[in-house]
Amino acid sequence: MYRILSDKQHKYLIMLRKQGKSIPEISRETGTPITTVQRHIKGVQVPDEFQSTLREKQGGSKDRAKALRENIVSKVGKLLGKISHRDYLFLLIGLYWGEGTKKDFTVINSDPFLIQTFIHCLKTLNIPNDRLSISLRVHAEISVPKAKEFWSRTTGLPKELIERVEVIEGKKKGKLPHGMCRIRVRSGIRDRLLIQTAIALIGKECSKRIVSQ
Repeated sequence: MYRILSDKQHKYLIMLRKQGKSIPEISRETGTPITTVQRHIKGVQVPDEFQSTLREKQGGSKDRAKALRENIVSKVGKLLGKISHRDYLFLLIGLYWGEGTKKDFTVINSDPFLIQTFIHCLKTLNIPNDRLSISLRVHAEISVPKAKEFWSRTTGLPKELIERVEVIEGKKKGKLPHGMCRIRVRSGIRDRLLIQTAIALIGKECSKRIVSQ
């Protein structure tokens, strides 16, 4: 539930905003959460004499945020280093463990990067693309031809491999603009059992380490 301010507090936030204060500054000065400040100053016009100062503050925040992102990207790149064949195998195990179905060797998700990563990781088991099939799950307002085109381009697999499109009633276009893609490995019993065995062994090892602490 959001915080309710008195009329006096509300007017004080507006006054600070009209003085060219940024939202973080108002939040720090008044001890008011940023989301509450945003709600109470919405639509308040900052006088021309303070506009340039406010823009500089906002620009500084954007620059700091950009620098932070660049710093994190650099640190993560060094942390990961070169991703090895073994790393991709563990990624495959994790993806199937979290997103796979238990009856066959299938993963379904709406994230293009996750689907692309799954397909790439399958190469660790020497599974060629011609053993893969695609099916889609889309909401009624999504264009089926466009969804097919998107997932074909994303996966690098021909549209002819899209075996089925399930259309669901409801509105989810904003969150799932291209629907969900299901990648299935044909004749994947042995491969699935290999991954499931790896999951069991990893699970037992982690359980043993936690219990022994």
